[in-house]
Amino acid sequence: MIIGCTGNYRKEEFYAILQKVYSILKDENVEFLISSDLEKNTEFEIPNEYIIMEFLQLVEKCDVLFAIGGDGTILSTVRRLEQNMKPIMGIHIGGLGFLSECTEKNLKESINSILNNEYLISQRMLLEVQVSPPNDAIQTLWALNDVVVDHGPSARLLKTEVQVSNHYLNTFEGDGVIFSTPTGSTAYSLSAGGPIIYPSMDSITVTPICPHSLSARPIVLRSTETITMSFPEPYDGISLTVDGQIKILIDDQTQIKIRKAKHSAQIISLPGNGYFKTLRTKMGWSGNVR
Repeated sequence: MIIGCTGNYRKEEFYAILQKVYSILKDENVEFLISSDLEKNTEFEIPNEYIIMEFLQLVEKCDVLFAIGGDGTILSTVRRLEQNMKPIMGIHIGGLGFLSECTEKNLKESINSILNNEYLISQRMLLEVQVSPPNDAIQTLWALNDVVVDHGPSARLLKTEVQVSNHYLNTFEGDGVIFSTPTGSTAYSLSAGGPIIYPSMDSITVTPICPHSLSARPIVLRSTETITMSFPEPYDGISLTVDGQIKILIDDQTQIKIRKAKHSAQIISLPGNGYFKTLRTKMGWSGNVR
């Protein structure tokens, strides 16, 4: 087995965890490849024994990819993989994450589970968003969590007309609209009043952000639907954000199409760390307290 590794090299804790992973895999005689992103930190002296490789080349060679950081690190890693998906194990810096089941505390145990093939792969659907500005090339992006269209720097209400597979859904007036995957249902959509959806399901949730009408509510759609969005009124500074990390400014003439991507993310699930356990921990559920 060949293990590849990437992560948030901007965090100080990253380097201690990386060294621990290297030591564990060295003791097991497992080949360990580290993304050349590490070289961007010019203050860090890379040990001679580390095998450094360009990210795309590393992806071609490895069987499993470790992502050291937070859930945001996994989101960015999934997008970098594009359609060349590999199983990803998140190693969370700090506490437990929704996507990262491994922490520094259970690092050796988690790595042993990988080496002994004692893990499951959770297939997570992605959203494909096509942004079509007038008289410009179509831009295609992928999201593991969500695509958010909002009013950007303006304080004015944004009107968004949403069609579902050529059927008119609604014209939302408010701060914007969130389109989320089941994985992203516990992110921004949840804060805006959206439902929690089991992550291995296939669905698209449309959640209005602070709608002007109290009757505007989230709706869960089949993943086979194609969603289009347009803007019926002139508006300056509309923002489209993917997974809270990639932000582009668009205008009211831009056409947006959202649908299920043809490929999916492969997130590793470890023994004893089921989704409901993670959900209870992150949500602070403590049972029937009276």
